[in-house]
Amino acid sequence: MGLNGLVLRKVAEYVQVLRLVGECNEHDMEECSKNGRVPDISMMLNTLVRVAIERCTSLRELCWELNTKMLPTVWQGLVHSQIKSLTVKFPTCKTPKPVSIVPPIPSLVSLKVLDVDPLCYVDDISRLLAESKKLRELGIVWSPRMREANEPSVNLSAMFGRCREQPLQLRKIAIKNLFTYNDSSCPLYHDPSCLEEITVINSISDFSKSSASAFVEFPMRKTGPPLPRLRFLRADRPWEGMVELLTHTSSLEEIYIPGPKKASSRELKADSIRDTHIEAMTRHHGQTLRHLLLPSHWRLTSEQIKYIAHHCPNLKQLGFAATPSDFMSIRSLLPSLPKLTAIRLLEYPYSNPLSEQWHDFEDWDNADCIDTFVNGAEYSNFLRWIDFGDGRVYEIDKIGLPEMAPRKTRVRQRDLEAVKDIGIWKYESFEI
Repeated sequence: MGLNGLVLRKVAEYVQVLRLVGECNEHDMEECSKNGRVPDISMMLNTLVRVAIERCTSLRELCWELNTKMLPTVWQGLVHSQIKSLTVKFPTCKTPKPVSIVPPIPSLVSLKVLDVDPLCYVDDISRLLAESKKLRELGIVWSPRMREANEPSVNLSAMFGRCREQPLQLRKIAIKNLFTYNDSSCPLYHDPSCLEEITVINSISDFSKSSASAFVEFPMRKTGPPLPRLRFLRADRPWEGMVELLTHTSSLEEIYIPGPKKASSRELKADSIRDTHIEAMTRHHGQTLRHLLLPSHWRLTSEQIKYIAHHCPNLKQLGFAATPSDFMSIRSLLPSLPKLTAIRLLEYPYSNPLSEQWHDFEDWDNADCIDTFVNGAEYSNFLRWIDFGDGRVYEIDKIGLPEMAPRKTRVRQRDLEAVKDIGIWKYESFEI
């Protein structure tokens, strides 16, 4: 009904974002695959979408999240559109289907492809990557099946091989679930001097395994090319080459490493891993670092918290794991963090729940505890959000002008929805 409205009514010219989500009931799939045919309903759907795209002259963003493939009919329609952002989810069905060589889209700036599985007849996007000259943001989510089965069937050369002569000028790159051979001779398919943001989720082996599945496109080693514009680094866990990446780059502003949902025994016991990473972050990026989220299995002591506060005076958001007593010690460090707006205590996954630990902490149920934390230093005028890690988030409002002393404080308990767009909460998830 929605597509019919776009096609038949005079509203299409106002549409800027089109998102197609749901399931298409394709009948006689096996019979069609034997005869090399596409189901009629898929042909009708793609034809209708093509007409809708042509009528949506102001369309800038398209999301295809259906359980059926986008056919050449739609791909060709996008070539002549002014679309800037495209998200395509490939079906996970292994039933044979025609494979398209996707043409370049001249206006495309941002591309995200989801559920890429070489055994599910995904379309060939190599031309799209190589010849879409305005492409600056790329996100690829592979199917988790290959990593779970230890099946290195992903061929990066086939996907990026057309980019050898003219590397991609990407500003942002994000990958998830990549499992492939570590071929050190593989050329670099993007220009590292343009890269500003890197996101790597479930694509790097932890310290208890070999690095055979590391994503070799990233310059993680000392011999790699420089990243002069890198400002944003996000990963689900630290990896062996991260220290070298941190050491041989500068001016990072945001680092988010929430840690895996289940850390290996070696990760838990290796304090040296934690210490070397924190030292690299603070020594080489301390003066520029604004947002820092550390893994929940790195429990910090009061001395380590003090070390971070001393070397990163411009922090605005900080999240880490600690005991309640060590966490509350940061009150005395607020003068060292005058720009801090949000602070978060993470639940250490291998101890009693924080709600029980706070229950044993003196005066926790007394509202004066929060007031003491907030007003412990009258110069913390920017502090607005505190998360004590027990499911409670507090918003702090300073009442009165900054020059007024003392200023009154209003504290309100909020749900997590209120902080979903703040970095140290937003990037805890493993979505890209």
